[in-house]
Amino acid sequence: MNTLQTVDRALRLLALAQREPVVTLARAADELGVGTSVAHRLLATLEANGFMRRSLDGPGYRLGPAMTSARPAHADTDFTHLIQDDLLELQAATGETVEFAVLEGQAVRYIYGIASQHHMRIEARAGTILPAHTSACGRALLATLTTEQLRRIYPNEPLPQAVKTTTPTRTALEAELENVRRRGYARNVEETQPGIAALAQTLPTPQGYPPIAITISGPQARLCFTREDPRTPSETALTQALHQATQKMQAKLTSKLQH
Repeated sequence: MNTLQTVDRALRLLALAQREPVVTLARAADELGVGTSVAHRLLATLEANGFMRRSLDGPGYRLGPAMTSARPAHADTDFTHLIQDDLLELQAATGETVEFAVLEGQAVRYIYGIASQHHMRIEARAGTILPAHTSACGRALLATLTTEQLRRIYPNEPLPQAVKTTTPTRTALEAELENVRRRGYARNVEETQPGIAALAQTLPTPQGYPPIAITISGPQARLCFTREDPRTPSETALTQALHQATQKMQAKLTSKLQH
């Protein structure tokens, strides 16, 4: 196999991994029209150089840390496998809908969620995209950025908004993100949708993986949050449960993803 052919096949494997979350050995061999031994050597070489990594939730390979900037932020769906039990525990402890999301430019994308069992509830929104500057999970993730990074995402002072929000401008958003850092979590009281309130906290991930945000949401009629005072009994209780859950999830991710 000559050098140009090897490069061509390696690039085709990387393109395949961008289209499909997990690439098995058989799938790689089929894509390239080669035997599994050839496909294995190529995958092993890409893995050794950080372009691919072994999947954590079954056989196969995913894009590696060297390709972080090239893969969709929501490609790391194996996070679901790792923290699903903890999300179930959090949902049971709070009684409200719990989800996790990733940042995609000026938006957040919900990846996975578990809906509340209450009759009046927020349904899980996997695949839903919301404005980052108005949502709790978006604010939690934006708060991890530097001022320079934030201003690259929002180059203009006025910010787009579909509903009345406390952060209509970049200046207001920057002030709110300081509050998020001080509190340790983000909140949203009927800013993405009337009648819905939410809390969110970032879940730091090992180097090479995008940070994610864990969020708890429910009907404002039951949660009774106020925009002025974050110390209501319901918000205090939910914040404590969220903090404990994210600490547990972080320890699990660190253990699994660094070994």
